[in-house]
Order: sequence, then structure tokens, then C-alpha cells
Amino acid sequence: MEHMNEIIIVDDHLLFRESLKLLIEKEGFGRVVAEAQNGLELLDLLNIYTPDLVIMDIDMPFMNGLEATKIALGKNPNLKILLLTMMSEYVTFADIETSGAMGHVMKSSGKKELEFAIKSSIAH
Repeated sequence: MEHMNEIIIVDDHLLFRESLKLLIEKEGFGRVVAEAQNGLELLDLLNIYTPDLVIMDIDMPFMNGLEATKIALGKNPNLKILLLTMMSEYVTFADIETSGAMGHVMKSSGKKELEFAIKSSIAH
């Protein structure tokens, strides 16, 4: 049986998390093993799960995705993180690159772009 990539989704909007989970699982991009609504919750989940990929929003309360990425990678340098963004004025591509994430996907992207980003991040 083929390994199904295990994914954690981190976003502060429940409807977006649920929709992304449905898309990922329906299209066979992976299996969502856990969800979090901010970076702090992700760090707790990483004590329980070892996902193949974390898909995380940048703009979240309590701990944003850039900060959570740096801390998570400090604990597990092999962790693969794909950031989601609307690219607000205070986040730059340089911020994303220096965070250590594998890459980013615009929230306005379609499922083909998401699939490519997931497969590229996991294969890297």
C-alpha cells in the first residue's frame, strides 16, 4: 500500500482549515492528521505527531507562521513547512525565505498550484 503523506494544517480560520482538509484528502494529496489554529498549538502538536508536511498560514494570532516555523525547525530541522499567505504589506518574500520554510502558496491559488507546492515540498 502506498504511503499517504501525513499533513498538519495550521490556520486561524476554521472554515478554511476544513475546506483545505477536504481538498487535500479528496484529491489524494495526503491525509490530514491534525489541525491547529495558531503557531503555539502547532508546537504542542509536534510533540505528538511527526508529519510529512505542515501547511501553515502566516498571519495568525498568538504566534504567527513565520515565528512558529523558526521555532519548529529549531526543534526538528527535517520538518517540512509550506506557508500560506495573502501577502500583506508587512510580510515579504525575504521573510518567508529566511524562515526556513520549503516555500509558500498564495491563498488565492488554485488546486493545481497547491498540489505542485505540496509535492515539491515533500520531495525536497
